Amino acid sequence: MSDDDGNQRAERRRGPSTYTLSFGGIIAVAGLLASGVATYNAVQNDIASLKRGELYQERTNERLSEELKSVRVEQRETMREFNEKLDRIIDQWAHGRKR
Repeated sequence: MSDDDGNQRAERRRGPSTYTLSFGGIIAVAGLLASGVATYNAVQNDIASLKRGELYQERTNERLSEELKSVRVEQRETMREFNEKLDRIIDQWAHGRKR
């Protein structure tokens, strides 16, 4: 029986110890944690980038809106002047033809 007990103990010693499994588990968990932190940081950076892009787009839209308003005012003024000149030309032409 002592021979069988010795064989059983030898078989038990061949496998990894609980310390090795625990250390391997700790390494695996640490790796997963590091990966999770890296992913979280990447997502936070992407969100910050999107917010900066959104802010830039809002500012661009505001600037373009102001420019469009300015151009429309100029366009109305130009059209008013053009219509006044055209009216004068038509009046002069009409008066010239009556004579």
